[in-house]
Amino acid sequence: MTNLQIRRFEKRDTDSIIRLANDYALFDGPINEEDLKVTHAFPEGFIVAEEDANIVGFAFGYFRDIPTTVLETWGVSKVATIELLVVNPRYRKQGVGTLLLESLIAIFKQSGTDMIGLTCPVKAEDAKQLYEKLGFEISAYHMRKRLH
Repeated sequence: MTNLQIRRFEKRDTDSIIRLANDYALFDGPINEEDLKVTHAFPEGFIVAEEDANIVGFAFGYFRDIPTTVLETWGVSKVATIELLVVNPRYRKQGVGTLLLESLIAIFKQSGTDMIGLTCPVKAEDAKQLYEKLGFEISAYHMRKRLH
């Protein structure tokens, strides 16, 4: 991967992003362009990995509105959330996810964030390993129960 570039999302990337997300992310249903509107709140936090004009991965994060009392309890002043990280399976284990995550972390640091949270699906074992490699720790379990 000699021509890999991490850059900010551009409108022309939309179809590739939606295709990647729907093909490889673990969602409860498909996403569409309307679902990407949430990225307008912090466009600097929407980045893509591009190789030879092909989008091979992307990441998106934003700032969470946390009550001051909670921030004080956590000992932080600004919290960000990584909402989504997707890498085409053909490019996994080649450093693309690491570059995307490190780039997004740098963007958050530059913006004054001192804590980042994320949710990782149980089935996404490779992603969990990546997050742990970069210093993320499990702080909670999201659980659910189906009622019939």
